[in-house]
Amino acid sequence: MQDFIFYSNEFDLIKLAETEKSLGNKEIVLCRNFSDKDLIELKEKINSNKFPVKFFTCHLLLKSDSKELNKFKNKTDFIGVLGGNPLLNSFAVSNKRIDFLFKPCMEGRLSFDTGIARIAKQNKTEIIIPFSQFFNSKTSLIRNYVFCLKIMKKFKLNVKVVSFGKTLNELRSVKDLESFKNFLEKKYKRIKE
Repeated sequence: MQDFIFYSNEFDLIKLAETEKSLGNKEIVLCRNFSDKDLIELKEKINSNKFPVKFFTCHLLLKSDSKELNKFKNKTDFIGVLGGNPLLNSFAVSNKRIDFLFKPCMEGRLSFDTGIARIAKQNKTEIIIPFSQFFNSKTSLIRNYVFCLKIMKKFKLNVKVVSFGKTLNELRSVKDLESFKNFLEKKYKRIKE
């Protein structure tokens, strides 16, 4: 299983690797809006040690910026967009060079629709639901994701629930993440009936 982390320099990569392995994850994607210097330092740390898991890097775009996308596309393993509003979600799924759309929903108004889903399907953009987004959230966030999952299922999109933790305490096991996705899908089935 592959987990995604909202990476900061606070993480000790050795402890992170051991924790993730004990949680059942074999591949870890370290996500961040990197600077060139941060990315070089991180890659040096990864290459200088032997870890029990495999690390990958993902540059997070925080706005629709094609220049930044072009700059980092060949420097990191993946490119993702931290979505949450219709403009960012559309930007993320409209560009074939973007691998992931993180946080397609926020509390409040729904920001993911059939138009975005259709383009995500065409461009094979993977949708990432961060479990950490639900810490201290309101019920409207769960409701929004339940409706989004309905759209995502209809278009057969590739959807994952990942930890996206900022600390070791926020990481979750493979079983926890799968159970949470099943919980959201069961909520969807109840609404459907």
